[in-house]
Amino acid sequence: MTHNSFQKRLFGAATLLVAGALAAGTALAQPAPGRFARGIRAAMATLDLSGAQKDRIKAIFVSHKDEGMAFRAQARADREALKAAASAPKPDPAAVGAAFLKVRADAHDARARMKAVRTEIDGVLTPEQRAKLDGWIAAHRQRRGMHRGGPPRN
Repeated sequence: MTHNSFQKRLFGAATLLVAGALAAGTALAQPAPGRFARGIRAAMATLDLSGAQKDRIKAIFVSHKDEGMAFRAQARADREALKAAASAPKPDPAAVGAAFLKVRADAHDARARMKAVRTEIDGVLTPEQRAKLDGWIAAHRQRRGMHRGGPPRN
């Protein structure tokens, strides 16, 4: 099944929040099961975090875990509702439009949630660590963009 760029961003945004909450809580201490968790581990490993910083960052992810899981379930339900509305034998344009707007709102909400978590994490990091994390993220986005054959993402 192929997905358009909006769907990929939505999936990525929702997954980022939830996977961060699920994986990063254990990612700093245990082997990571998934690709995103490996990314979190790699990013955090470059920052030379103190024990106290690791504990605080784990607590941030744990505090968002339940909220992230609920959001992911709701976003999945909204995507399925859109798919069902659009796949109906005679799709109702109003129903499809309303379902699409829910999915779009989920994407915006996911970005806002990720930004809030990142703000919390930035509060734990030193300015040097924040700069290092920004560099790691920029390099990762550039590699992802080139891997997909497209231009680097900003």
